[in-house]
Amino acid sequence: MSVASWQEPSPVSFTHPHILNLYLTSVAGTISVFFTYPLEVVRVRMAFHTRHSNAKSTTVRPSFIGAARFMYREGTSSATSSEVSISKNVLDRFPVLKFYRGFTVTVAGMIPYAGVSFLSWGFLRAYFIPQSEAGRKERATPMADLGIGAISGAVGQTASYPFEIVRRRMQVGGITQPDRWLRWSETVRAIWQAKGWRGFYVGLGVGFLKVVPMTAVSYAVWQGGKRLLDV
Repeated sequence: MSVASWQEPSPVSFTHPHILNLYLTSVAGTISVFFTYPLEVVRVRMAFHTRHSNAKSTTVRPSFIGAARFMYREGTSSATSSEVSISKNVLDRFPVLKFYRGFTVTVAGMIPYAGVSFLSWGFLRAYFIPQSEAGRKERATPMADLGIGAISGAVGQTASYPFEIVRRRMQVGGITQPDRWLRWSETVRAIWQAKGWRGFYVGLGVGFLKVVPMTAVSYAVWQGGKRLLDV
């Protein structure tokens, strides 16, 4: 190859449609989670049967408004260290942050779940639904879409489940330590010290019962819509 004919390889363009779609969908997903995340935190706290500090021997099962009000006002215990004091001061000045415990874990967990799920979907469809001699893919049946979608959901759930365990721990952290903002490191360390690596997969079977059918139906409806619209 002559020097004149040699060209420096062009860098990857960030305006490429696929890369641009990745950025836009990531931003859209983060924004949607940002606005709906407080509802998720309140739901988890209600499922964990939030208890009022001044309740007697009976457990109080608050309404949605009651749980949100209790979370907003929690954390009135006195600080015992400088770290707790700083964290408590931030939570007292910005009580809305109590509704975003574990938010960063949720955003981080979206990447392996969506990435692994779509990667499995594409790989399984390419393997089980090969191209014909004319270069066109054979049309899959709804049952094939359901099966491939179920496997993809199971693989994605397995890959991202440790993030969900950490997120749940941080979400209910206001009950055990209402004046603390639990960090990733201490939450992961506590889970590891308690049950080792198995602690990050506690309840995975129950998660399959929820996520696998949901993902299977989502992919099947998506492909069914594409066949209906001939796209």
